[in-house]
Amino acid sequence: MSTIEPASPSDAEPVIDSIPGVTDDPVIRLLLSGEAKTLYEAEEKYLDSAIPEILELLHGSLSDEELAKHPLLQMIRAHGSRGWEDSIL
Repeated sequence: MSTIEPASPSDAEPVIDSIPGVTDDPVIRLLLSGEAKTLYEAEEKYLDSAIPEILELLHGSLSDEELAKHPLLQMIRAHGSRGWEDSIL
């Protein structure tokens, strides 16, 4: 009896059907793909990968009010700026 093996490692990854408004969210994609086990972990991974975009926003022409309303910067504020282990106290 023979076994069928994936042609490449990417074939072994789960296939996520496209659901507009759901799978186009990078945080949800991290959860559905298994790359993150919790919402907090998925958001942290996404924020780490979005640093270039964050810097671009900060150096752009948006006003402080517009920046405060941007979903990416709202997520950063929700996670805080410094972890306990990085605290200077």
